[in-house]
Amino acid sequence: MSNKKIVHYNLDRIEKENADFNLIYGERSNGKSYQVKHKRGILKYLETGKRFILMRRWKDEVTTEKIEQYFADVDVSKLTDGKYNCIVMWRKVLYLGIYDIEKGKTIKGEKIGYVVALSQEQNYAGASYLDVEDIIFEEFMSRSMYIGKNEPAKLMNFYSTVDRKRGTTKIWLVGNTISQVCPYLYEWDLHYLMQNQKQGTILTKTVQATEDDTIKIAVEYCASTGVSSHTIGRHSDMMNKGTWQTDPQPHLPKSKNEYEVIFQFGFQYQNFRFLCENLYDNETGEMCYFIYPYKGDFKKNLLVFSDTVKQSRFWHRNIYDFNLPNERLKNRLSNFRESNIFYATDQCGTNFKQLIDFSIRK
Repeated sequence: MSNKKIVHYNLDRIEKENADFNLIYGERSNGKSYQVKHKRGILKYLETGKRFILMRRWKDEVTTEKIEQYFADVDVSKLTDGKYNCIVMWRKVLYLGIYDIEKGKTIKGEKIGYVVALSQEQNYAGASYLDVEDIIFEEFMSRSMYIGKNEPAKLMNFYSTVDRKRGTTKIWLVGNTISQVCPYLYEWDLHYLMQNQKQGTILTKTVQATEDDTIKIAVEYCASTGVSSHTIGRHSDMMNKGTWQTDPQPHLPKSKNEYEVIFQFGFQYQNFRFLCENLYDNETGEMCYFIYPYKGDFKKNLLVFSDTVKQSRFWHRNIYDFNLPNERLKNRLSNFRESNIFYATDQCGTNFKQLIDFSIRK
């Protein structure tokens, strides 16, 4: 077991940015959830009387047992000078409480916040949250189980219900480095900002909401704790160091300089762009495909496969069935198979496979 001192996350740096939307992500168990619920939830209520909303994605995540366990690491007694000793949820409302060990009962005290499920966003449309200034959305990054591509729109609908055009409500999105394929990164055009972000840094972006209104987004990639989580396996670096979770992908068996580029084409899904090169090995006579991330706009005459529909003869949906009168090209792309495809990095291959809306042929 390591004797190294753990570097715990501190919310103070991103708070100084005074952003409207705040994305905080990094390794597990680094203290980011504790800092947000402590400073923007409980402590802020005790200092100002302003309440907060704890948001989870699904209805089954907002049970009494799970929510009260979420607050179990907060020293309520210390924060309230012994007046209360726990946080209790009743009918999706959060209260400071007093747990009587002898009687086995909890007595509700002051109301400090609310708990909601984003999947039920439309059920809250008529509610009033004028006492709220902070929304804490836990685990905004998921391995795969999002509500759908319209999830960010649901969050914005709920945000408008809470804020009611006051412009005083802040969102705190907290997550682990599970996957860069996240609808919020696509919807808010943050994936290029975050793809090469260094740990321990905060990047900001200003979005024009209306002609006379801007939204500031702050993105913090938490510094590593510097201590192992004592886990092993192919995804252990995410838990131990906070690196993005990836799966091993095939890489070119030779240096790319040893291949001849026959032609290029592109892929674009959720604004992630990849360039694919059809390579020829002069030594063996074999062909393969090499995929790597691409920044900027594709050339106008480049063949692109995408989930974006364009009125262009070069943009298509299905790599195995498209409407260009070029049988030679179609025959070549019919060989776009798993055994012939290589990726620049494991991250590139992981993102590509999570994004595409077609099945790669075996």
